[in-house]
Amino acid sequence: MHPLSRERLPRALSLVLAVFTGLLLGAGYAPMGIWPATIVGVGLFTWLVAGRTPWRAAGLGAVAGLAMNSLTIHWIGVLGVPVAIALVAFMSLWSALLGAMVALLTRLRLWVLWVPCAWVAVELAGGRVPFGGFPWIRLAYTTVDQPLSGWLPWVGSAGVSFLLALVAQLGLEAVRSRRNRLRTLVAAVALVVVGGSLKWLPQASPEQQVTIGVVQGNVNRYLHGTPYYAASVTDNMLSETVFLLASQRATGAAALDFIVWPENATDVDPLRHPAIRQLVDTSVALAGVPIFVGAVMDGPEPDTRQTSSIWWTPDTGPGDRYDKRNLVPFGEYIPFRDVLLPRLPVLEQIGRQSIAGIGPGVVAAPTADHTFLRVGDVICFELAWDDTVYDTVLAGADIIVTQSNTNTYGGTFEVPQQLALNRVRAMELGREVVVSTLNSLTGLVDASGTFHDSTAEFTAAHRTFTVPLRTNINMAVRLNPWLGWALAVVGVGATLWAGLRRRTSGASDRLPRQSSASIGSTP
Repeated sequence: MHPLSRERLPRALSLVLAVFTGLLLGAGYAPMGIWPATIVGVGLFTWLVAGRTPWRAAGLGAVAGLAMNSLTIHWIGVLGVPVAIALVAFMSLWSALLGAMVALLTRLRLWVLWVPCAWVAVELAGGRVPFGGFPWIRLAYTTVDQPLSGWLPWVGSAGVSFLLALVAQLGLEAVRSRRNRLRTLVAAVALVVVGGSLKWLPQASPEQQVTIGVVQGNVNRYLHGTPYYAASVTDNMLSETVFLLASQRATGAAALDFIVWPENATDVDPLRHPAIRQLVDTSVALAGVPIFVGAVMDGPEPDTRQTSSIWWTPDTGPGDRYDKRNLVPFGEYIPFRDVLLPRLPVLEQIGRQSIAGIGPGVVAAPTADHTFLRVGDVICFELAWDDTVYDTVLAGADIIVTQSNTNTYGGTFEVPQQLALNRVRAMELGREVVVSTLNSLTGLVDASGTFHDSTAEFTAAHRTFTVPLRTNINMAVRLNPWLGWALAVVGVGATLWAGLRRRTSGASDRLPRQSSASIGSTP
């Protein structure tokens, strides 16, 4: 398999193609969900930067990144236009880095394998740097409704990102090379067909199950920041809990084991505000079963807070608790607060500094019939971090719950994107995921990734689900962390080797002139 090159393109055409490539890449993400466009976009990205100098390829990568991120994560603009511009611009730097890496890797034989490794490497870096990263946009997240999602329980998000990029490179090689066309097409089709076949493997049938009530209290988000907001949130949770209990009793439905309230169901610390605690205590007493309460708690230091979930029982009140680990910079806390806050007064809108929790999101959750139940909890944006999600099952969770506020982002692309993440995680873990939101899309994702019985946004609602208790730990959970790093190391190593070869050979920055390696020719 020869290095990849193509005919020289006019600069204006290259820029137009870069924008088009970025839009194709973004079109596969929710809510658009046009997943074939992303596969085409990955292949076009490779073709566009092939044969260019790393700096020029980085420039085109940045343009593609600006188009993709403007399409997919513009929803952050609800926090202010400057925030959106800053995030889109910064995340596009990773696309610039990817462009430079791919330009070097396409100079090597077997570039079809090395380029997907580069995609994984950049995704891992963007999900960690800086301030813990922002792994919201990854190729794997476009696969929820396509055959490659069948690989998620086996190789996880990093592995599926690699496979999607690999299918795109194989398709590109099939287009440009008549001699390799058949075998590359067969390889690409095989990856897709096997992935689709894996989706048909049956799930184990657990012997035990729990019945869970989920309350979506809704709240007037325009009250946020007023003295009335905190009380109204918990008032609404109590009211909708009453409707849930009435519905259960009127229909003779199965008795509830526990109830889930979403993130920020109490917007102040219920342990330090008697009126809010009374609302929670009343709800638990009426229910007669524990309630898993999403709460904003006072932090361990003055003027700090923690986003937490508390297991609250009728007999003993507040019990085990999980504090959110993955915090969003400039959303939940201010990096270098003492330096930035005096210079940027707009950051005062963020409020008290959030403090990250420590340890896996698993709480002891005893119920009347399940004394040793353990609930795995993932709070809102934490869905995007592999390790945080995997830790729930590794730490012994019997059931998975995700709690989200979504109040700020209601009506934007963030909501369907977060739902897609819930579906990806359910497939990776092979577990049902109970999705609880304050005023968004509440429902149940089954182990195959299908979303059931969704609520509507900006409505008070409740749902009841009977969910199996599972103890399986899929291969993805065991393999994905190691696989992701291994692929990233290969991608970085191959890039360094390509750069060293280019430097030591005195390679020209001009495009190769051999017609035998041009797209559409036979090597």
